[in-house]
Amino acid sequence: MTTVKLIDAVRLPIGRYGGVYANVSVDQLGAAAVQALVKRQPAVTVDTVILGNVVGGGGNVARRVALAAGLDVTIPALTVDQQCASGLTSIALAWAQIASGQADCVLCGGVESTSQAPWQLQRPSRLYGRPPVIVSRPPLSAGDDSDLDMGVATEQLAQRLSISRQAQDQYAYESQHRYAQAQQQGILQSEISPFQHVTQDECPRPATTLTDLAQLPPVFSPTGTLTAGNSCPLNDGAGMVLLASADYCRRHHLTAGFEVLGSAAVGVSPVDFALGPVPAVAQLMARLQLTWADIDQVALNEAFAAQVLACLQQGHWPADKVNPTGGALAFGHPFGATGGILVRRLMTDLQQVPAAKLGLVAMCVGGGQGAALAVAKC
Repeated sequence: MTTVKLIDAVRLPIGRYGGVYANVSVDQLGAAAVQALVKRQPAVTVDTVILGNVVGGGGNVARRVALAAGLDVTIPALTVDQQCASGLTSIALAWAQIASGQADCVLCGGVESTSQAPWQLQRPSRLYGRPPVIVSRPPLSAGDDSDLDMGVATEQLAQRLSISRQAQDQYAYESQHRYAQAQQQGILQSEISPFQHVTQDECPRPATTLTDLAQLPPVFSPTGTLTAGNSCPLNDGAGMVLLASADYCRRHHLTAGFEVLGSAAVGVSPVDFALGPVPAVAQLMARLQLTWADIDQVALNEAFAAQVLACLQQGHWPADKVNPTGGALAFGHPFGATGGILVRRLMTDLQQVPAAKLGLVAMCVGGGQGAALAVAKC
């Protein structure tokens, strides 16, 4: 297969639900990130655009973003919805197109605006029946009793695996602390493209203490352990990635610092969705004939602290290799954009350690799936 190079990636500052991007459409957010990437790589012409999006309401968000960004009308665009892994899946699809020779250069990643997400109404059973109700989330799988709300499912998992409230709060505190350190050291600035006056992520709480976290009430069960402090917030954002074949890079005199090695996606029981990254990573490592000794960094999406701790426990992952500069518990999780954001974060983390060569991005997926991607320095 054709070698696939990762030329560049950027992300916007991540906003809080109803925050700095409250009045910014998903098209505007995505277009700003695309334009930032194109400005950084003016010599590149893409064959296609593949973007992840979950709550945009349909209408091929990727095409709308491409046109709003001013890309040529002849460039096709595809929108991907694999829930939380949508952005990562768009990158995997771009990698597959290039590796198989169907494309030379693909712009991929994702965009999300939870603040601007349209409401969905349930159709009444008859015209003059009860008024329609707002649908909070359509079923992610079969829609049966096994497809629980993700917070409820994670509560059950934490109880089953004996993951305590104290352990969750400790991990959440560490994620905030790691992010704050990286920000103070200026590590994150290379990956962030400002949006108008917005230059920094909105959600991090660097002053958070363990005492603060311990005082927060549970949000999914009166006797539960998941709180607003050890669960990720709702967010708006965009992360864009530029992939191309090695031959394309040679022909256009482009220097790529990274290479995408492959991807994996798996299904698990919906109630165990939080453990999806474990078999996804195992499958990818087996396919690439890797061991944990080969892996230097892991960018794991932090939907919940309990989810991260469950993956570390059940996958026997080395904790010191996971999210060294913090994760979504600090900076947020804008659904379809997170895959692109995490790929950019992995690039940042690998660049901080000269000896580091190879890293993974991994995500759990509502409805019972897991996804992983391998990236290496060239």
